[in-house]
Amino acid sequence: MQPSNETYILYGAFFVFVFLVLLFNVAKRLGSSKNFPKPGNKKDE
Repeated sequence: MQPSNETYILYGAFFVFVFLVLLFNVAKRLGSSKNFPKPGNKKDE
């Protein structure tokens, strides 16, 4: 039994949504990390 095209579209949209949520979580974690100094901190110069 072959799934219909609507099923593929729904699964594709679901996986894209999950991928974007994970990407934003990683970007937020990296942005709040102490590895990167904030652009406003120029006291070391």
